[in-house]
Amino acid sequence: MNQKHLIFLAAFCIVTAVAAVWYAAPTFAGPTAAANGSGSLTNGIQPNGRPFKRQFSFSARTSADGTVTGNAILHSAFDDGAHGNQPYALQIDISCMRVVGNVAFFGGTTRRTTDPNLVDAVYFSIEDNGNPGANNDRLSLAYFFDDDPGTMGDPQLCQQIPLGTFPMETINSGNISLR
Repeated sequence: MNQKHLIFLAAFCIVTAVAAVWYAAPTFAGPTAAANGSGSLTNGIQPNGRPFKRQFSFSARTSADGTVTGNAILHSAFDDGAHGNQPYALQIDISCMRVVGNVAFFGGTTRRTTDPNLVDAVYFSIEDNGNPGANNDRLSLAYFFDDDPGTMGDPQLCQQIPLGTFPMETINSGNISLR
């Protein structure tokens, strides 16, 4: 065998080995994302002159296969639950997350609420503007599919919400993280 054949054979072996390693390497189904946060916002003034606080906490994750899991809890002393019970409380099972830059949209279903008229698909958005989160990060209100308890919206509609749809307010305390 001459030197040309040996060089060709060595190059062929190297290319074959690289192709075998590349083919056997694990592949991932898609990008993953995670978001979490907690804190409060001021929402109006109480009769005693103190501000009403709206408190929130949430956590959501998109896995490599595209499945979204998470939850959110919202409390608002400014709003009433059923029969005038304060504060309004909402617990959400998150099943949809869409990330656009430093903004994330969430969709889920109502797990528990103090207002039985608001049992539907629910959507909200967050904006992570770095650390510290207080006086920088932003959160929207929760928006329901509709006010009809006889219908149920699709939480996956969060994938179609355009930027700027939900007005957001700056949080007074806490932090929001989107990665």
